[in-house]
Amino acid sequence: MNLLLRKLFLSCLLVCGLVLLAACEQKREKINLEQPVATDATGQSADTRAPLHVAVAAMISPETTRAYYEELMSLIAEKMGRRAIFSQRKTYAEVNELVRKKEVDLAFVCAGPYTQGRKEFGMEILAVPVANGKTVYHSYIIANKSGPINSMQDLHNKKFAFTDPQSNTGCLVPTYMLARTGKTPKSFFSDYFYTNSHDNSIKAVADNQADGAAVDSLIWEFINKIDPAVTSRTKIVEKSPPYGIPPIVVNPALDPGTKKRLKEILLTLHEDKKAAALLAKLQIDRFVEGDDRMYDTVRDMSRWLEKRTGN
Repeated sequence: MNLLLRKLFLSCLLVCGLVLLAACEQKREKINLEQPVATDATGQSADTRAPLHVAVAAMISPETTRAYYEELMSLIAEKMGRRAIFSQRKTYAEVNELVRKKEVDLAFVCAGPYTQGRKEFGMEILAVPVANGKTVYHSYIIANKSGPINSMQDLHNKKFAFTDPQSNTGCLVPTYMLARTGKTPKSFFSDYFYTNSHDNSIKAVADNQADGAAVDSLIWEFINKIDPAVTSRTKIVEKSPPYGIPPIVVNPALDPGTKKRLKEILLTLHEDKKAAALLAKLQIDRFVEGDDRMYDTVRDMSRWLEKRTGN
């Protein structure tokens, strides 16, 4: 092989190697929560239509959220004659900030962050989901199915998983439960940590990474249907009183016409055959008008804890 052919051969090998390396890197790629993803109703690349910006708080992990919510959000955007740009963030506070800065048009948030957003900048309810015929949910205190823990009290000196510092069911409720007995997470548990989503908390308990956790009842029931192998390794040891269900919210300064049309779409979404199928996958019956008073019990807990701790 002469020198020229040898150089060409080595160059080809180098190019092929780089292509294979790039392909491997693509397979290892993880979802970037800071990078919005634009899609249309078929999941294809977005066109040049004015986008509808949507955010979903990290109530469930990014992969699960995208798998189950992205198609629904794209359908809503399509009904608006627009394309969807789907944003996720690691914490509830970051999603609230997106709404506050009007960087998203609407967002799915937890009850706790809603009350905080309402207080700080007038965050407004656009609609609320009806799940199993109700507009309420609970905090489930869960433990490993095979373990000896059968109550919150049994978790004394154990390792506990919270979801997010602003989560109602995943942090506020269990903290309030402890405070009513004169305890704090620091004084009651041997250790605790935040998982950033309810399904991660469920998995932490199922895999014995935590002795117990506080999770959103809707998420536990949702995972129980889509991945019962995980929930079957957990048990519900306590169930809180009902609280107003996590709402869909907007910034109060959102264009009135956009706000009106979005609400119309959400309230009639269950009448669309394709949308109804997507809602069923999310275990949502339909969307209805919300009422700020639904969240007064969440505010009451927060105020009581603030007075007690002085924060």
